[in-house]
Amino acid sequence: MALYRDPNDKRVFVPKRGGGVALNFGHPIAWVILVCTTIIPLAIVIGMTIAVLA
Repeated sequence: MALYRDPNDKRVFVPKRGGGVALNFGHPIAWVILVCTTIIPLAIVIGMTIAVLA
């Protein structure tokens, strides 16, 4: 899997050759999207697991 990073490209979502889209990690919004879709849900799951086991 290749990562796309071009700070000069103003698009956040860039079309891929095979179809679909990729995030442009040269754009700061892409990092916000990554955090919101991975780290925050993971923190919620860990927090709920700790609360249930305590």
